[in-house]
Parts: sequence; C-alpha cells; structure tokens
Amino acid sequence: MSKWRMLLVCCFLGSLVVLGCGGQKTPTQPVVEQPTVVDTSKPPKEEEVIAPPVVEVVPTDTPEPTADPVVTEEVDAPGEQAVQGGVPKAVVDEPVFNYGKRNDDESVTHHFVLRNDGTGILKIENVRASCGCTTTDLPTDTLAPGEEVKIGAVTNLRGRQGKQVKTVTVFTNDPENQTIQLRLEGEVQASIMIEPTAVNFGRIDDNEPREAKVTVKSTKDDLTFAIISAELTDMDFVEHDITEVEEGRAFDIVIKTTGELPVGNHNSRMIIRTDARERAVLWLPISMQVVGALQVMPPVINIRYSEEPGDVEQQQLRITPGRVAEFEILDVVAPIDSIETTLMSTGDNAYTLRLSNMPRNDDLEGKSVVLRTNIPGHEEIDIPFNIYKPRRPTQQRLPNIAPALRERMKRPPTGVEDVADAPTTQTNTQE
Repeated sequence: MSKWRMLLVCCFLGSLVVLGCGGQKTPTQPVVEQPTVVDTSKPPKEEEVIAPPVVEVVPTDTPEPTADPVVTEEVDAPGEQAVQGGVPKAVVDEPVFNYGKRNDDESVTHHFVLRNDGTGILKIENVRASCGCTTTDLPTDTLAPGEEVKIGAVTNLRGRQGKQVKTVTVFTNDPENQTIQLRLEGEVQASIMIEPTAVNFGRIDDNEPREAKVTVKSTKDDLTFAIISAELTDMDFVEHDITEVEEGRAFDIVIKTTGELPVGNHNSRMIIRTDARERAVLWLPISMQVVGALQVMPPVINIRYSEEPGDVEQQQLRITPGRVAEFEILDVVAPIDSIETTLMSTGDNAYTLRLSNMPRNDDLEGKSVVLRTNIPGHEEIDIPFNIYKPRRPTQQRLPNIAPALRERMKRPPTGVEDVADAPTTQTNTQE
C-alpha cells in the first residue's frame, strides 16, 4: 500500500472514532458536527474517492408545529342558529283579519305577522293579492330562525257593497307550507246602495217571460243623486224601466225579458251611472239559463281552428227533455257531407249524438246541425257551430301621435338634439 493511501485511511478511521465514541448524549444536548480533516498538501489520485462523513441526527424535545385546531363557538342568539341544510317553517298565528263594518269611502290597512319557527332560512318568494284593489308591502323576504316580518295589506273599499273577502297569498320555501293565504274580510256600507246586488233568473223556458226589480237608494242623509243611464250589453232580449221612488234618494229599476228567448246560458252586467261623486258607477250582474223544447249539452259546438289542411275533430252531445217531457228524434242532418253522425238512445227521451270528421277550418262557420223531431212547432232544432281562433301575439302599437314623431321613435336616438327638437304631444293611453 502506498504511503498516500495509508495516510487517507488513517484520517478516515480517526474521524469515525471522534464521532462515534463521544459518549452517550442526553436529548437536550445538541450534537456538534466534527469536521473531517484532510491533508490537502498533496492531491489524491484520480481513481481515489473520498467517502462523505456520517452525521448522527439527535431528536430534541420540541415537537414539530401542527395546523391550528378549528374552534367552534356556540351561538345562542336567534337568527344565527340556522344550520346549513336546516328546514324553515312559516307560521302566521292570525291569518284572517275581520275589519267589521266600514263605509265605502274608507281603506283598510292591516299587518299580518309571519314568523320562521324552523331551523333553516325562510325565503318569501312572492306575495300576491287577489285583485287590484288590494296592495301589499314586504319589508324583507329572508327570515332566519326565530325572526318575523310584518306583511302589510291595504284594500280600497271604494265602490264596494255588502260582505267583502280579499285574499293575499304568500309563497315560501317551507316544504310543508309553500303557500299561505291571508284574508281581509268585513262588510261595506255603500253610500249609494243597490238591492239586490245581482239578478239571477235561474232556469227558465224559452217562451216564459220573467222580470225582477232592483232598488238604488242613498244611505246618507245629506247625499242626493240621480241615475243618468243604465246599459246592458249582450242581452238584447232584456229591457228595463227606471222609476224615481223618492226624489233624489231612491230609484226602482224593473228588468224584464221580452219575446222568445235564445236557448243557452246567458251572463252579463248592467252598468248604472249616477251623478254622485261617491259612487258614479254601479255594476249589476244579470244571468239566466234558458231551456228550449229540448236541452242539448253543450248547446253550441265549439271547434278550434287549425291551419293544417285535413285536420278534423270529433265531439259528443247529450240530448234530454227541456220544457217538452216526451219527444223523439227522427233524423240528424249535418251541414256538410263529410261529417259523420251517430245517434244513440240512452234511455227514455234521452240521446247521445256523436259527430265525427268535422273539419277544423272555416267551412262550418255560420252553419248548424239540425235535429228533426216529432215536437209540434219545433220540428227542426238547430245546434250552431262556433269556430274560434287562438289569439296571436301582436306587435305593440305605437301611440297615436304625429307621423313625424312616430318615425323618430322608431330610429335610435342620435343625440340630444333629437329629444330637444321633438314636439310635445299628449296621448291618451286608454283604449
């Protein structure tokens, strides 16, 4: 072994003795690394490799740092206990408010209290009134558990008379109570009263005249009025007479049918106008069911119009006694040859009529199916067709203003000058 190799081996063994024989160490005493001493006066040969020193790692008592633990704080305040995935519960202790008797020149205001008795967030998705005479107010649409909100409702009694019921529907995300109905109810004393509030002649024969009397009177000592007009549309077979019973305070309106009445159900409203600011317009519903010699249900054959060539429809009608108890149907005549008719007896004086292959176009407009019977004076009974066409959405019409301004409204604005130069035009939006 050469002299240089012997020197390197001795240095290596010496370093091992220094590091390994330093005695037992306690955990609190750090180990000081001893450097390896190498004689560099002469460089080693190229094939010689110097081994790296071995370092002993001694653990200490200090633990390695860990992530901070999650601290959950208990919250007792209501509204902060809503757990994700909790279930809301909408509660209204008093959903009905009765305001008693009021005059027709008043408005009724009330606040319904809605509370969340659940464990999740309650969302109020919508609040909808039953008619335009009632408005609502909702300060907030989100309620935490234990919170409540006052839902305001205002109903205008102007033009009302008698018992009134107005509803407000509340839509929520409560899975067991998605809709809550609130009610405002009471009785309205009208300044000008109409009695009765509706005329229903009921079921009457087509040759049976009927009449009814309606009284319009003031309920206030200092209120006088006059009836300007009374109009009834869609019932040209009904007439009326107006008589002043007490000067400026009471009038009688006699309503009566005239001539042979058209068979079917009839519903309309008489519009009564007065010169009183308190109640300028009164509405009187009028209804009746007119029965002919036979009762045909439905009394009119309604067909939905179709633009598709060849579309046809099938319907079934029931024929029973009207004011004639016993009858016989001898024949059925269709207005066009393509319609197939099937008449079936379903008992004494009762028939079912099936109509097939009816075209869904204008071919049947103004036409009728004819029943030929053995009833004197009603040997032929017509069942009319009605072709109805669905309404199509139309483009919004521009206001009825000057053509120059209409053209300008169609164009996008080009600057302030367009607005400034536009003529001022007042339009009437009532149709």
